[in-house]
Amino acid sequence: MDSMMGMPKWIWLQVIESCNLRCKMCYEWGESGAYKERPELKQLELSAIEQIINDCKDAKPHYDLFGGEPLLYPRIKEVLTMIKESGSTVSFPTNGTLLSKYAEMIVEAGPSRVWVSLDGPEEINDAQRGKGVYQKAMKGIDKLYELKQAAGTQLPEIGVTCTITPVNYIHLERFFFEELDLSKLNCFSMELQAYLTEEMHEQYVDLINEKFGVTRAPMARGFVRQLSDFSEIDFVELQRQLTRVIEYCANNNIYLNHYPKDVSAQNLKKYFSADALSMSTVKSRCIYPWLSTEVNARGDVTSCHAYYDLSLGNVYEQSLKEIWRGTKYKEFRKYLKKNLLPICTGCCLFYNDENFSNIG
Repeated sequence: MDSMMGMPKWIWLQVIESCNLRCKMCYEWGESGAYKERPELKQLELSAIEQIINDCKDAKPHYDLFGGEPLLYPRIKEVLTMIKESGSTVSFPTNGTLLSKYAEMIVEAGPSRVWVSLDGPEEINDAQRGKGVYQKAMKGIDKLYELKQAAGTQLPEIGVTCTITPVNYIHLERFFFEELDLSKLNCFSMELQAYLTEEMHEQYVDLINEKFGVTRAPMARGFVRQLSDFSEIDFVELQRQLTRVIEYCANNNIYLNHYPKDVSAQNLKKYFSADALSMSTVKSRCIYPWLSTEVNARGDVTSCHAYYDLSLGNVYEQSLKEIWRGTKYKEFRKYLKKNLLPICTGCCLFYNDENFSNIG
């Protein structure tokens, strides 16, 4: 398979590490976030982004921008424009607080989709993300929609993504059916909070030390939670609320991203009990190292979205094409042909369908 490697079909670019929020459950900036103690924050240089786009132009991959908060990147419009002019599509998530400010630019640049992170009704969302965040995000959605209507354009599609936690899961139904103006949305995403146990993190550190010579994994540590954090979740009620949203979206032509696909109470309980490998339709391997890659704000190229501890190269030293086809990536893929990483079940891609039909 490696001898026939082309270029990635999906590329994440972490354009900036900075964020203007401190969401409690965030593995970057939350209560146990990996970035809180960093003495210096980075952003990906525009020249590096331009080189990546040029290197991959013939393959026309889909791009997702990432942060931190992508709208804090000072040259975000140039990035969106370069990607679109290269013939590729691009999407990005945002916490929504800067959406009103940049709505006109976003409509002009025309990304394929913008995902706005909201975690429930105002009081629930702001308890997790900060006071006033809900209203700013909602105003941003309204403005983006109005500007799209005025311009007569379908792009960007507007989506809301909701991270399901022990704090907000009981309010999912009310949020979706009573708080959101579904006529303004093209898509919705429900994602169970990603997490690792301390044991999973320790096993990962031991593995990457033994196999790849990496001695620390501070990014993965940001995902570590206690299982007791999830012990009070009513999984039958969570199943009922998830099922109602899933059925509504299926019947009303709203694209829905959710994982796991099987939202039975038993499956949900297994997920939040660190027993994911016994869930239904569980994967025996991950195909994403053959399909997608990520470049973080420091230029490091990684295979696992958000797990940046194992670098397979750096775009300030080699081209992405050289890294993608290089020895270190080949060794990583060789290992993953037969093994899962201890962190795999803490990654949202582990639960996604193995196709790229709706990656935007």
